[in-house]
Amino acid sequence: MTVSLILNNRPVPRAQLGTLPNLPPNFAVVYPLDGGGWEVETPKHRTMTQRWLGKHKLCYVVDLGDHRRTAKLTKTPLTCKDQAHRFEATIDVGFRVHDPVAVVRSNLPDVLRVVYPYLISKIRPHAAQFAIEEAFEAQARVNGVLALPVPLPEGVTLYYCDVQLEPDDAAREFIRSRTKAGRDSEIGRLQHRAAVGDTRHQEVIEDIRQEARIERDKRERAALGAVRLDFRSLVLEHLAKHPNDTERAMDLLMRWEEGRRAQALDQEQRQVEMVRYMIDKGIVREVDLPGLREGVLGPSAGLMGGMLPSGAGAPAAAQALPPVAQPAPPASTPTSSAPTPPPPTPPWGGTRPDAAASAQRPDAAQPASRHDASPQDARPAAVGIAPVYVVLDTSAAAARCVSQLHDTLRSLQTVLANSPDVTSAVRLSVLTFSDTADVRMPLTQVSWQTGIPDLPTGHGCRYEPVFQRLLELVPLETERLKQQATRVNRPTVFFLAAGDPTDGGQWQAAHLRLMQHQYRPNIVACGIGAVDRRTVARIASPAEFAVAAQPHADLAQATAQFSMLLQNTVLHLGRSAVAGSSELRLERPQGLITLEDVD
Repeated sequence: MTVSLILNNRPVPRAQLGTLPNLPPNFAVVYPLDGGGWEVETPKHRTMTQRWLGKHKLCYVVDLGDHRRTAKLTKTPLTCKDQAHRFEATIDVGFRVHDPVAVVRSNLPDVLRVVYPYLISKIRPHAAQFAIEEAFEAQARVNGVLALPVPLPEGVTLYYCDVQLEPDDAAREFIRSRTKAGRDSEIGRLQHRAAVGDTRHQEVIEDIRQEARIERDKRERAALGAVRLDFRSLVLEHLAKHPNDTERAMDLLMRWEEGRRAQALDQEQRQVEMVRYMIDKGIVREVDLPGLREGVLGPSAGLMGGMLPSGAGAPAAAQALPPVAQPAPPASTPTSSAPTPPPPTPPWGGTRPDAAASAQRPDAAQPASRHDASPQDARPAAVGIAPVYVVLDTSAAAARCVSQLHDTLRSLQTVLANSPDVTSAVRLSVLTFSDTADVRMPLTQVSWQTGIPDLPTGHGCRYEPVFQRLLELVPLETERLKQQATRVNRPTVFFLAAGDPTDGGQWQAAHLRLMQHQYRPNIVACGIGAVDRRTVARIASPAEFAVAAQPHADLAQATAQFSMLLQNTVLHLGRSAVAGSSELRLERPQGLITLEDVD
């Protein structure tokens, strides 16, 4: 649809203006002048007489009214930021004539050919700055940058313009597909999270069940510890649990008793035959018969006392044979340093013959234990256990020395793994704190296979969570260690602080509760960096265990000094526990100063 603002294609006389069709109420009459110029007739400048005198002059009629047109760009679509998708633009424009002479001079058959190209040239650069899904933002930008009214050189003024942008069909399909993919991904992520949560819940329930099974098995083993595991006791235990099975239990007991008696008679017969053989061969003499009866044969010889040769027969046999030379006892008999465990008692409650013989001959050498031949077992076993907790500051204040703190733990592992006598007595745990407190390594015996934990840094520096965590861990793990060893030394906490606490006085209350507990630990506090030394002194317990790096030392140097303090003191703790002592003495390296005098 075209819009022509000149109502007559050819100039007509002024008197014929009334014959023009669709003459608007507001128009301008433009006369071409002989000199090449133009004259515009308006009621203000032309009188009725002038109009009557000039009624035969040729003129053009220009429409001065307001015009509104709406068009949708199809041939010249607007591309978006990625240059692959396009916006569909609908332009609602309003325009009017401000210079009739310029309109006649331009002789435009369709004014829209001037209006739309101008608007497209202004809209296109701004639309290309937005993604296809940002059509609303692009529309707001375009409508905002059009400074209306806009006069055009062709004598037309744009007094209104509203642009609406939408993605084209291909872009809408692309956005729908991407939105659907995003929703599917979000749904999948939520389903995955729900599945992970369900799995964790199931694992927790399974752990609870397993702990209950272990506890029941432990109680059952403790209850069975007082039960003799011989045949008779087992049958009686079965009868107690199944009283309806009395007949079968009694039958088993009778058969076992018959077998035991037959075995005893067979053993007695063999012992009698052995004694007769030794007497016949002159291996034993008359004076040896009482000792042989009590020592070699054991109490069971009383059952066959009448079967042994005695009376005149025995002396006669002894006199007929020459005396047997007795071997001289050795000058020194090596004995094992460890006490030899007593021989197991036979199921029927008797005494082993070799045990009885040994009891009758106190000068007899006891056989050495097989374990004595192993040089590895020759080292002393740990008499006590020394729990050690290493608490490291991983807040922003210690961010520059986290790698050195990781090396500190690795060095401590190397020292303990190279000292097996100390490793058997030391149990090590690692905790970190920043805005929260986390257990990076539970209490364990360190070896070459022990993994060194990572030390992630945090933003805050709160002391209260770490003292609260120690209050939960130390009593629980001390009780557990007391079930494994006869002696557990007081736990030792190595507290490294690099930043001042950000939780006010809350940490002091948690620290006080820890120090008032029955299993309160000894705390070795070390301050590095810009931490307030008075805070370090308040943490240490007792006060002489508060140390700090020199004020001019950097974090790496101070961390290395703390590493030496930790290694030396833990080695001393382990050796003290092996020796049955609980002494704690700081092995303070050069560069660390004590803070006993700090208020």
